[in-house]
Amino acid sequence: MASIPAGTKFHGVATGVDTVNKGSATANANRDAYTIEDLASAINILIENNEIVRLVPLFVTATPGGSATLTEDVNIVDFDWVGGAGTFVYTLPSATAIPYRKIRFVNNNTVSASNQIEITAPAGETIDGASSYTINKAFNGCAVWSDGVEWIVIQAKAT
Repeated sequence: MASIPAGTKFHGVATGVDTVNKGSATANANRDAYTIEDLASAINILIENNEIVRLVPLFVTATPGGSATLTEDVNIVDFDWVGGAGTFVYTLPSATAIPYRKIRFVNNNTVSASNQIEITAPAGETIDGASSYTINKAFNGCAVWSDGVEWIVIQAKAT
């Protein structure tokens, strides 16, 4: 897929319509055509039969004493715990580097009070004013949003 430049404007055009500008070669040189599949791929969703059917998560295997940093451009991270008791530290990207981004974290039944996922803000940033947010219950999760300065928990299951 071609990279879609930031700020690109989209207009719906039927597939049978010729989108070549008849006015100038310069206008044509600055024109690109993207399909709905290109757009879906760019934002990690899958479209089937003209309907969004799922968001594609990043699957992360959490281990006791392990750690990782989110560098992928995804909106859902799905944790699976492997190993004994402990804490797995997962660091968010900088809230200032990606303002207004929302990320959801989910887990299956392998996470518990003794197998915890600690979602951590980068140095100098916070999550709801704290350095981290802990997921410590089966089938739990949360959603965080960057206001451009810090991460804010905008949704969480009761613990």
